Amino acid sequence: MKVATELHFGRAAEQLGISQPPLSQQIRLLEQELGVQLFERSSRKVRLTVAGRLFLDEAQATLAQADHAIRITRRAAGGEIGELTIGLAASALFVPLVSHAISAFRSSHPDVHLVFTELSMPAQRERVAAGSLDIGFVRSGNIPFLPSTVMAEHLVTDRMFVAMNKKHRLAAEDGPIAVSALAGEPLIHYPYEREGFMDDLHRLFSNAGIRPALALESTEMSTLLGLVAAGLGISVLPGSLLRLEVDTLCYREIGDDDALSSMWLLRRGALTNPAACAFMDLLGLT
Repeated sequence: MKVATELHFGRAAEQLGISQPPLSQQIRLLEQELGVQLFERSSRKVRLTVAGRLFLDEAQATLAQADHAIRITRRAAGGEIGELTIGLAASALFVPLVSHAISAFRSSHPDVHLVFTELSMPAQRERVAAGSLDIGFVRSGNIPFLPSTVMAEHLVTDRMFVAMNKKHRLAAEDGPIAVSALAGEPLIHYPYEREGFMDDLHRLFSNAGIRPALALESTEMSTLLGLVAAGLGISVLPGSLLRLEVDTLCYREIGDDDALSSMWLLRRGALTNPAACAFMDLLGLT
């Protein structure tokens, strides 16, 4: 490369820190190996042949590609590029710790492709264990039941609130409300399996000695709140969802001591995706 760019064996040898004869010998050996003449030599100057010029162009492109491959590999190892798959409970993005971490990760790792999927706890547990999901956010009052290959990291604990239309009889008062006051009220709920938040809900009502009057279910949080706002029933929600403000809705905290629900992060015991490790750093879970 140096001889091709300098077109002078002496200067090229000097820049390479070797004497001229070994350099000339290396060029001759290369020409013999290729079976072509790369340089036209005379007592006055050195010129590239047509084959030499093409060889130089291809060699420079190959070296540039090799440098690019090295940079890409190092960035991938540092979690700067690649893909990060994240499972979400319905309320996960309304937890400030989670939303702030996602925003910070997008700013610091703009070349990582983020894939979000809303999934129930059983589905997240299965996919994290199988490796098709890097991390998952699930809601449960207690530590989730998990296989030995999956770990749960506690993030935050929320109080539970009851959402109702502002004209509902229970909206006339302020302050905490006992879950026993919800007996017989038609309950609009998210249709997750009886695990995670639904398990928290049944436990809460059972401890109060009543059964929830499950009335309607909705797969969309906006629809659920719309049904409550329309007066078709009440809903019990984690406090993080109070950020979803609707003019005709009223929220009251449930005062029972066990009216709690936590957000957990699920991950495999040994993370292999550097991007997932970088995301965990932002959550302070390293």
